[in-house]
Amino acid sequence: MFHLLKGKRAPNFRSALIKNMSNSSSPKEENTPQNTTKQIIDLSNDAINKMKQINLKYKNSKALKVSVEAGGCSGFQYSFSLIDKTNIQEKDLVAYNRECLVVIDKGAAEMLKNSKIDYTNNLIAKKFVLENIQNLSSKC
Repeated sequence: MFHLLKGKRAPNFRSALIKNMSNSSSPKEENTPQNTTKQIIDLSNDAINKMKQINLKYKNSKALKVSVEAGGCSGFQYSFSLIDKTNIQEKDLVAYNRECLVVIDKGAAEMLKNSKIDYTNNLIAKKFVLENIQNLSSKC
């Protein structure tokens, strides 16, 4: 599970840092507030492994960006894109897990809370997907 830590501790990025709980035995970053932790999103092992493959190919220069847009009566639509780490914007939250970087629009962070990013690889498609989306709803 990832947690939002408020501050400017993501390497080379001015945004929030999300850390993997399973890595709790690793040393804590200096100047990182420990009492402002807020749960946001989880990544499956398949999603982390796919991002590792992508970063091997692109020399660790890519981040996975998750965006959410209003889709009218059908609800919200979400999309994934690979962006260069140098293109991360001030309005983005950065998920950092040592193996991969996931960027979430600040406006979408609350909607994506407690959801999970997975990577599917089957005959029909190879893609990142969002699972357990509880906070997305739309009305006409």
